[in-house]
Amino acid sequence: MQIMTIEWNSSLETGVAEVDADHRNLVRLINELDTMLSQGVDPARFGSVIDTLIDYAENHFRREEEMLERLGYPDISDHAESHAGFGHRLGAMVAGCIIEPGPDSIARLHDHLHSWLIDHILSEDMRYAPFVRARLSDQG
Repeated sequence: MQIMTIEWNSSLETGVAEVDADHRNLVRLINELDTMLSQGVDPARFGSVIDTLIDYAENHFRREEEMLERLGYPDISDHAESHAGFGHRLGAMVAGCIIEPGPDSIARLHDHLHSWLIDHILSEDMRYAPFVRARLSDQG
């Protein structure tokens, strides 16, 4: 499997400090998974990295949704639905890695994590970013 780490750059920045910090940590965790995969999969370490990634993603989603609700973002239900969909797909993919461990299931999980995070930031999170920045500056 060819491993491609995600490079953080300004195109991934929403301009919302807390969200960008969470996204940087998600990128770091996915890149940690990439590094581990490039060195060969140790099932115990794989499980630990995935558990940490899932926990962090769930906490990020909760923080993000709470912020959007507090600020009155009108499309919060769609955004929360996207988070829930990711969680369901990720759970199914992790289960697939457990049921049928091997390079194919891990490659699918790896590719999904990469593409989902980048797509989610660039399309869905960037959609709310101007609204949140404006609301936060009104409060400041």
